Amino acid sequence: MSSGTLPHGSYHRAGSLGAGEEFALKSFDPDEDNDTLELGTLREVSILRILREANGHPNIVSLVDVQTEGEEEYSDGSFCMIMPLYSHGDLGSAIAKGLVKQGPAGRKQRVELAHGLLTAVAFLHDNHIIHRDIKSANVTISQMNEKIVPVLIDFSLAKFVDGENAVLPPGSTHTPSIGTPTYTAPEVVKREPYGLKSDCWSVGVVLLECLIGELNVDRDKAAFSLIEKEVASLTDSPFATLVRGLLEPDADKRSSAREALEMPIFSKFGLEVPAVKVVNIGRAFETDEDEESSGTADNKRKKQKNQKLTQRQKLINKLCSEIGCKNPRTRLAVEVYAKCAEETIDDELDDIKTSTTLLDCVIIANHFYEEAMINLEELVEDNGEDFPSFVDFDLETYKDNQSALFMSMDYCLYIR
Repeated sequence: MSSGTLPHGSYHRAGSLGAGEEFALKSFDPDEDNDTLELGTLREVSILRILREANGHPNIVSLVDVQTEGEEEYSDGSFCMIMPLYSHGDLGSAIAKGLVKQGPAGRKQRVELAHGLLTAVAFLHDNHIIHRDIKSANVTISQMNEKIVPVLIDFSLAKFVDGENAVLPPGSTHTPSIGTPTYTAPEVVKREPYGLKSDCWSVGVVLLECLIGELNVDRDKAAFSLIEKEVASLTDSPFATLVRGLLEPDADKRSSAREALEMPIFSKFGLEVPAVKVVNIGRAFETDEDEESSGTADNKRKKQKNQKLTQRQKLINKLCSEIGCKNPRTRLAVEVYAKCAEETIDDELDDIKTSTTLLDCVIIANHFYEEAMINLEELVEDNGEDFPSFVDFDLETYKDNQSALFMSMDYCLYIR
C-alpha cells in the first residue's frame, strides 16, 4: 500500500522512521459538520492502541505511532496514525490482477490465506471485537510469493460488543447501515440484530473471490443473489465446503471463525487451530510509574479524594441524565475521563459555571458509548433551553478538549 483513499481516511507512504524500515500513514479527515474527530477515528485508534505488542496479532495491523492535529512530524498537520507499510497492496487488487492463483496451482496459497484471515477474525471474536467491514480491499498483503500473508486493516467500524468493554449495553442493536454491499451479511441487510458471525459472512465472500475472481456489485440484494448463484455452482472440494459454511444465510447455522479453522482442509496442510489469546487492556497501558505510585497515598488523602469523587459522581449523573445517556458505562467513562482531564487539562473542571471541561467529557463519553448520540450543532443552538447545564457549551473549546483528552488517555477511550 503506497497511497489511496478509503471512506474513513487516506493512506500514504510515510517513509522511514529512523531504522530504515518504511511505514504507511493513515490520515483522518475531521467531521465535515463540526471539524471534530469522527467517531470512526476514535474507535479505530482506540482499539488498535489496545491491540499492540503483547496484545497484538500477526494478521492484524499494528499501530506504530499517532500524530495529533497541528503536528507535522509525518504529514501536513492532520490527525493520523502510523502503521507498517504493506508494499504488496491489498488483496482486492491482487485478485483483480490475477495474482491470486486460480485452480489447483493456487490451492495451497488459498488455504494459507484463508487460515491467516480466519485466525485474525477468531482472535477478534475471542475478545468480543466485531470488525464490521471485512472485504478484500481491507486485507493487505505483508508477504507475496508462493505464500500470501494477509493482514486485516481499517478498524473504523470495529468495537467491543460483549464483556466488560462492550460499547453498547446488552440488548442494544448495532448500526445496520455499515459495511460494504458486496460483503454485507444478510441479517445486516435486513436490518435484523446481528453479531460476530456477520464478520464470518464477509470472510466467506473474500474467500469466494479468491476462488472465482473479483465480485463487483454495488447493491446489497444484487450482491446476495450473485453470491447465492456462485456458491451453488461451486464444484465439491474442501475449500468450497469451507466457503459454503461461512456463506450460510442463517447466522445461527453459519460457521464461526473457530469452527471454520477446525475443518480438515487446514490440518491437511499442517495448519493448526490457534489457541485462544485473551487481550489484557491493562497490560497495554502499564508503566513503571503506575507500579511505583500504587499504594503511596495516605488515608486522609484517600478519604478526601473519595469525598470529591462522590460529589463529582452526582454531578456526572445529573449531566448524563440531562442529555439522555442510558448506558451505565457512559457514566463510568466520564469518571475516568474527568480524572484524566483534571490531571492534564483543567484542575477546576467540577465548577461547570466557569469551565466546560466536564461537560465535554460527558459528551465524548456519550458519543463513544451511547446508541443515540447528542448532536453537537443542536447543543450549540439549544442555548440552555432543553439542556440547561450545557448552556455554555462551546464547539471550539470542545474540539480542543476532545483532542487533548484523547491524547491524555493515550489515544484509547475504552475504560481501564
